[in-house]
Amino acid sequence: MGDSVRYPVMKSVKDAAAIYNLSPAYIRRLCRTGKVRFVNAGHRWLVNMDSLCKYFEAGDPGSVGQDEVVGGIRRVAR
Repeated sequence: MGDSVRYPVMKSVKDAAAIYNLSPAYIRRLCRTGKVRFVNAGHRWLVNMDSLCKYFEAGDPGSVGQDEVVGGIRRVAR
């Protein structure tokens, strides 16, 4: 009975974009590419604000290393 459930803070794409002063299209792209968690609630996307915050704190993973494969394509040296 003493256990509490912690629900994530969810905001609309428009609200999340306004908080970080970014475009809604950029927030949607982060969601579509799997960098930020979200859920579809009918016709609306709800962004997990904890996930979005962690993404911006950690930064983008950056470029792919020489031996890594992305989407089945191996990066080659120039």
